Amino acid sequence: MTIKEAILKSLETEARLMKYMEVYQSILNHNYYQFTKAKTPTDTVGALLGDFIRNGDNRVKRVKIKGQYHYYLSKLEPTLDLTSVN
Repeated sequence: MTIKEAILKSLETEARLMKYMEVYQSILNHNYYQFTKAKTPTDTVGALLGDFIRNGDNRVKRVKIKGQYHYYLSKLEPTLDLTSVN
């Protein structure tokens, strides 16, 4: 599984709004990817989440809440509260 696939899998598994650090932690918790060579794995996850948005990948969306971006799968949008975070 690639890092991007692990990100998508984590967003689907968690099915909630997540900050990039939470996505990273979910990847670790579920053993979706091993960051053995990455010096800054959290930054890698954050950058790849940004790539989804910048490249127009419609699978991932983000919303800014209290100054921080929270990411989610677009297919889960109808079930999410996009105005607040738990």
